[in-house]
Amino acid sequence: MKSKYILGLVLVVVFFFQELRIKNIEDLFNLNQVYNFTLPPPISGNLKIEQPKKYLILYEDKSEGSKEVKIGLEEVFQFSKIKYDTFKISTDKILDLKDYSMIILVVENYEGLLYENFLNIKEAIQKGKNLFITQRSYRSPFNSLAGIEKVGEFIETKSFQFKKDVFPGLKKLKPDNLILVSSGLNMTLKNDIDVIATTDKDIPLMWTNNFGNGKIFYNNSTLFQGKIFRGIMKQIISYIEDVSFYPILNSKVLQIDDFPSPIPVVENDIIEKEYGLDTSGFFNLIWWQDMMGIVERQKLKMTGFIIIEYNDLTIKDKIIGIEKRTFNDLSKRGRELKSIGGELGLHGYNHYSLGLEKEINYEDYGYVPWENIAAMKKGLEVSKDEIKKLYGDKFHIYSYVAPSNLLPNSGKKAIVETFTDIKAFCGIFYGEDEPGLLLQEVGRDPQFKDIYSLPRMSSGFFYNDIVIWQILNGIAAYGYLSHFIHPDDIMDKERGEGKSWEELKTEFEKIFDTINKDYSVLEPHIQSKMTYNYSVIEKMNVSYEKKDDIVYVNIGNYSGEFEAHFRAKKKKIIEVIGGEFKLISNTPEDSLYLITAKNPELKIVMEDL
Repeated sequence: MKSKYILGLVLVVVFFFQELRIKNIEDLFNLNQVYNFTLPPPISGNLKIEQPKKYLILYEDKSEGSKEVKIGLEEVFQFSKIKYDTFKISTDKILDLKDYSMIILVVENYEGLLYENFLNIKEAIQKGKNLFITQRSYRSPFNSLAGIEKVGEFIETKSFQFKKDVFPGLKKLKPDNLILVSSGLNMTLKNDIDVIATTDKDIPLMWTNNFGNGKIFYNNSTLFQGKIFRGIMKQIISYIEDVSFYPILNSKVLQIDDFPSPIPVVENDIIEKEYGLDTSGFFNLIWWQDMMGIVERQKLKMTGFIIIEYNDLTIKDKIIGIEKRTFNDLSKRGRELKSIGGELGLHGYNHYSLGLEKEINYEDYGYVPWENIAAMKKGLEVSKDEIKKLYGDKFHIYSYVAPSNLLPNSGKKAIVETFTDIKAFCGIFYGEDEPGLLLQEVGRDPQFKDIYSLPRMSSGFFYNDIVIWQILNGIAAYGYLSHFIHPDDIMDKERGEGKSWEELKTEFEKIFDTINKDYSVLEPHIQSKMTYNYSVIEKMNVSYEKKDDIVYVNIGNYSGEFEAHFRAKKKKIIEVIGGEFKLISNTPEDSLYLITAKNPELKIVMEDL
């Protein structure tokens, strides 16, 4: 009998605290969002690397296409700690190639190439070095070496299909609509070339040809000029080499813009037809519950970006705090996000992009420019105060996402001077530049060097080959996935396409189900963890070389454990001294691994496949 009374009491207590959790949990306790970004003192390994892997890039200085490919190579090489040198193709210096395992030609016009340098490159390939030709050329002295017998007219290349497994998941994709501007040449090729990729009509676009003891890769297109092929270009280089070791972030981040935010109570035809609910009921009872289920099943962590209030106040003296109902919405949803291991970043005081008139095309977005930087800072100060009221004194904001991804320098200034804990601006990686657009490279912000630039690679609820390609290209380049969505995508004609929530959530989960199957080693992280991961590898330097069946890796400025891609041609790992390894994928030709470096010195022991 006594046990029944105890059980009854427990149920009453549970019900009581459940009610508190849902209604007034802010009166019960404060949240803790504190992340330590301090790195341990760096150390360096003492392995002597006699011939570190290194590449030579030859480029045209007057060609915009050449410059774009060169920039892409330099961005991924610097991130990946790949050693390289650059020279103009027209250099009058006789090139000494003994230190390079690969020569990369970022050239369409070979005018100015010294005959001695052509002969030196040809001899180096014959002796076992590799040549990587990044774009087609009508007149190139290397065409015959690449297996080209005859060159015809220019052709458009509007489709693409891999024939080789250069990176997990890519071979099954056919991103026709992704490749809009590219051209190749109608060519007659030798029969014994090894085709890597073709058009949908089986016209070879990328291939390799053996020449002496070396190998030549040829790209019969201009595809490498865009960011959308940057990671693929890096992985093909890795695929051709005998071994490669590239540090990566190995992070999987899901971002939700406008979350938490005030929930508008309106009727929506799609929601009303499907659930018989207004928007408030839908987002509370359906959307959020489904999202938590997807996050658990697909092993994700969410970083939400809070909007304090939806209003049109951009004049300093008119900016005000939030209403009680809004306060309750923000408190409840933010606390639930934190309770499942998530993080909150900042999206804004309101949804008007921070900037001044003429810095952004405000009319195109239906936004109002801010009065001045002081007005922006006032809105941000109100946001800071409200966040403290919502979640407590130990709640720090470390990342910022700009409304509509628009953030000129004036807005950046307002943020860093108000939210002094901010570590990362998260803009977008792909896109066409426009005034104020936060179109980023991975690294440091160009204007505010204390802030990291960590762009998002994909967005939305729709599943298609383009989205999967964008994600895999980002993983191939930098080793991370950063995908963002909006809770109200279902209500937007463009972002929802009139689809029901049942359709959208099915497609959305399929995105992560596909990535988790094709590339299973990514770790789920909040944004601050990925930011920290980048700081670990930022100032590191790496030297490595292969001797017989051992790859020796020496790391300078080692600030703690990190992860790397390791690829070996016709080899497999049997042991990593100083670290751990996981197989990502393997083919009869090569093996791709994830290496965890637990020491500044690594010895990767291999044997034949």
